[in-house]
Amino acid sequence: MNRAVWPSAGLVALAAAFVGASVVPAQVPSAVGTPDDDRARVAVVCPTLAGTTGITAIAAGSPQGSLATAPLARPDEVTAISGTFAVISQASGPTLVTAPRLDVFSGTTRSAATDGSDRGLSMMSCDRATASQWFTGVLSAQTGTAELVLLNADAQDASVDVTVHGAEGRVTAPGSRGIIVPAHSRRVVPLGPLFTAEQPVSLKVATSAGRVAAAVRQRMLSGDAPAGSEWLPPSADPATAVVIPGLPAGKGTRDLVVVNPGDRTASVTLQVLGADGPTAVPGFETLDLPPGTTRSIPLAGALALAPVGLRLASEQKITASVLSTNGRGAAAIDLSTQIATPGLTGPGVLALSPGGAVSPVLHLASGAADPVAVRVLVTDAAGRSLLDSTVTVPGFADSTVTLPKASAALVSVEPAAAGIVHASVAVQADLDDVVGVASLAVLPGAAAATLPPIRQDPRVGS
Repeated sequence: MNRAVWPSAGLVALAAAFVGASVVPAQVPSAVGTPDDDRARVAVVCPTLAGTTGITAIAAGSPQGSLATAPLARPDEVTAISGTFAVISQASGPTLVTAPRLDVFSGTTRSAATDGSDRGLSMMSCDRATASQWFTGVLSAQTGTAELVLLNADAQDASVDVTVHGAEGRVTAPGSRGIIVPAHSRRVVPLGPLFTAEQPVSLKVATSAGRVAAAVRQRMLSGDAPAGSEWLPPSADPATAVVIPGLPAGKGTRDLVVVNPGDRTASVTLQVLGADGPTAVPGFETLDLPPGTTRSIPLAGALALAPVGLRLASEQKITASVLSTNGRGAAAIDLSTQIATPGLTGPGVLALSPGGAVSPVLHLASGAADPVAVRVLVTDAAGRSLLDSTVTVPGFADSTVTLPKASAALVSVEPAAAGIVHASVAVQADLDDVVGVASLAVLPGAAAATLPPIRQDPRVGS
């Protein structure tokens, strides 16, 4: 088993949520007390590149500690993390990151390659398994190939249905219904055999039984040559207002992709969230989006001068993302994706392991008219404070914070008001001749303290 873990302190074994834990790399079992209720822990699922060993790293972090990891295929092989941060530098397969239900925690995945079809820097925040997810900006054509990666962490099989929304409406995709994902396993579904589309499309990934975590692996092409790759994570669920933080400045494409999954035309208002407040994009103040369709809008010319966010509002529910490139030539181009993110309902954290000592940029986008204070804390892998600052984000603005240079850090974002702030971190790293770029969403980091009543749903597994 090729898994090396470097936490901020030593490793111990944990049987808190599983049976038969083992220590890595020492391989000496050591039992500790088991909680009375194994549902007291929750998990995010981190993807890795199928068929490729040694180029994916997974980071896990929590201010409270009490983290553990386990292979998706062998959930009983649990490794406890002593301290607040750890990195699996050579993840051999999809990995579970778990923490107590009310703890704030994060898992992230990073893959970096200097050549080949996976060339570039690919990073994303790992998410929890659900029964429904949306992906916007998927390319399945001559200029780009895509795979849907389905991860089932439950003890029962999952059945997945994929619905494709293109420029003209629903896209016929034979073989997209009833995709079985066995328990504790990964299934990779190439999208090319299901459909091709010249414009970006949106996917609804829903389960008729069980639940899955999912991601899209996007690989771009320039002729027959690789032209960058990226993990495309789920966008925020469709809503009447969505916010995309962290669009980069500089050269390259900035293609906004919006989906209207409803049965009525959506009139979408677009605002650019600058450092001081909102502005409009001339010619794109309002977008009319027919029912069931996805539209791609090139915005590079209007958004190149400064880093910004976007806010989209409509009387119909929508969601969106932006496909960005680094502006380099074909031999050095790389792709990143900025997604509509959920507003932080409380503190959120990001376990950041960019692979080198770089200075990432935190974006804080406000989806409301009133200013909001946000406390930003950054600690290194040993728990030492690198930054503790409070930032006031103006209404409908995107404020940036340059983070301390570090090869591993835990970024904590604590907004003073719930549901207003949307956050992401932009990373840029040199990979030989390629300037790798990536964007990671800061997700709400803990389950709500007050849970809704539990209702049995036969579609969802344990």
